Amino acid sequence: MGALPDDFAVTLGRVLEPGHAAAAAEIIEAAAALDDRRLELFLRMFAGRVRASGAPVRSDELHAMLRRAASAGDP
Repeated sequence: MGALPDDFAVTLGRVLEPGHAAAAAEIIEAAAALDDRRLELFLRMFAGRVRASGAPVRSDELHAMLRRAASAGDP
């Protein structure tokens, strides 16, 4: 994966619910530790949520996405 754009944090801050940045950062850090397939799934869910609604993304939504991505393909 290439480097993140210089304005990544600012852009991310615009889509997150105010006051949820710290929790969101922890969730995104955990997602980054997933294998490539599960990380891609998490990022697709996150991007889909941002496209689907102009409402800010809450940390509980991100946590649910992380759980779904982490368990994808598990028996």
